[in-house]
Amino acid sequence: MNTAIPAEADLALLVDVLLTTSGSAGHDRAGWERLARDAFAAELPREQPDHWWLAVPGATYEAAFEVLGLHDRIPVTVRYGQETQQEDTKYAPDAVHRVFVTPEYAGWRLIYANEPLGTTTWGPHEVIERLSEACGRAQVYYQDPFADAVIWAAAEDGEVVRGYWRHEDGEWTGTPLPWESVLTEAEFADDPDEYESYAEDPGRAETTDVNAAAAHLSVDPAAIDADTPVRGHGWLALTAAGAGHDGFDEYPEL
Repeated sequence: MNTAIPAEADLALLVDVLLTTSGSAGHDRAGWERLARDAFAAELPREQPDHWWLAVPGATYEAAFEVLGLHDRIPVTVRYGQETQQEDTKYAPDAVHRVFVTPEYAGWRLIYANEPLGTTTWGPHEVIERLSEACGRAQVYYQDPFADAVIWAAAEDGEVVRGYWRHEDGEWTGTPLPWESVLTEAEFADDPDEYESYAEDPGRAETTDVNAAAAHLSVDPAAIDADTPVRGHGWLALTAAGAGHDGFDEYPEL
């Protein structure tokens, strides 16, 4: 299924931005509207980045805009939204960030906010607790294979129920979920003392992979493809009201 073409009023907001930021590129308003409609109609679900992201249920995602302090949203294609994350900050004079919310994939909306998440403007556990209070459920994911750093955590109704954090040594929050792999005493038959040490941490599990956790908890962005159920279109929003979508260093193609 293709993503949806935005409503007329929302499409008009996108065209306003395109006219302001694209130097018209030889198109008048009608031309940009045609190009935008064609771009949305041609979109198919495809693999998404799996470095930093949040996930909220598609049924309740609207609440995330208020929780995260996002404003002035416009509908965007996935390509446009993801490419804005390469240059997601401007100063007016304070920092303003662009945040991309994907279409609904397999029942979940993914939120990409490289600068707010990367600089801990939003604390990972704190932000999903607030999101889950409003949306029912929320998750955060991060991985940097070069630094061997990992975060994944899931919150429900305002509380983190399960999470894993690693930078050198691993730390767990909550107790293992049914899909997680946990070693049993039988697997330590040759060294019962080691099992006692292992079992001292009731949160410890062997399943630490970010993409595996995402696949079980919501949707793995790296596994999204043309067969993934999709609804709606993406949104691009700003972290400051009235800051305007102009003034950023880069503007991608639709």
